[in-house]
Amino acid sequence: MNKEGHNQNILLSYYRIRQLIGILGILLPVLVVYFYGGLLSSISHYYYTKSAVFFIIILSAFSLLLISYKGYPKDKKTEILSDNLLTHIAGISALMVVLIPTDCSGTVNSGICEVCHYQLYGHNCSLLGNIHLIFAGLFLLVMGYMSIFRFTKGKHKLNNIIFIVSGILVWASILTIGVEISLKKIFAIEYFSPYMVIIMETVAVWSFGVSWLVKGRALRDIVRVFEKLKPK
Repeated sequence: MNKEGHNQNILLSYYRIRQLIGILGILLPVLVVYFYGGLLSSISHYYYTKSAVFFIIILSAFSLLLISYKGYPKDKKTEILSDNLLTHIAGISALMVVLIPTDCSGTVNSGICEVCHYQLYGHNCSLLGNIHLIFAGLFLLVMGYMSIFRFTKGKHKLNNIIFIVSGILVWASILTIGVEISLKKIFAIEYFSPYMVIIMETVAVWSFGVSWLVKGRALRDIVRVFEKLKPK
């Protein structure tokens, strides 16, 4: 295989990784809600339900895919962090979200916490729950940053608009979640809704999911599939 063919294969592998990350982001809230059969306070609380398998598998897949993703080389003149470092931070954060789950008591469905022993690494410790929140926030923060500042290096204007809007939605979701959680922890009030966190989490993961799908040229691949299916 010549150098050009080798580089093309590497590029295609990047597209596949981007598409997988996008697909997993869109599927995560859908699968955990569907197989549990209802809404909880946050996506993280599905760790304590039969949907835990999807939560753990998808977050672990995020971790592996992001750590293996290299991305663009760093511009030493204008950039401090490389894509490789950013995706390592996001990948490790996703893994820590699984290894240090949220505390069970925060869910609106208190029935799932009325057990003597929590499954896997489950707990009811507020300190560990706060650590979980930090890693979850860091994961989303990096994904939003990449969408706004790293994916927009291309010259396709429509794609860049999608990347910027997606990143802003991710960051706006983090801010809303932060306000809701802070009000609840400090003032013991729910300013928005008991389900506001899971709604904003869904907006965030769907937003970065769309961003990664667009970056992975998923639409182009879908069009090609349909073109092949057309009768000649």
